[in-house]
Amino acid sequence: MEIIIRGKDRQHKLGRTRSQQEENLRKEWGFTMTDEQLDKCKWLEKKRKESDGSVKNFIPGHQIDLVR
Repeated sequence: MEIIIRGKDRQHKLGRTRSQQEENLRKEWGFTMTDEQLDKCKWLEKKRKESDGSVKNFIPGHQIDLVR
């Protein structure tokens, strides 16, 4: 017999965007990117949201590193 427990999935628990996930991971586990990379990530998410209105953004690391 299988019991299905409905609720929020793991992605919602961590956050919708990469910056939200990073902030939540910092509380539990520690840093996965520097503060500078986090600022760049937030900037990229803001620009992407302005351009196409997307709410769920996951910016790849190589795009974050390309921002100056």
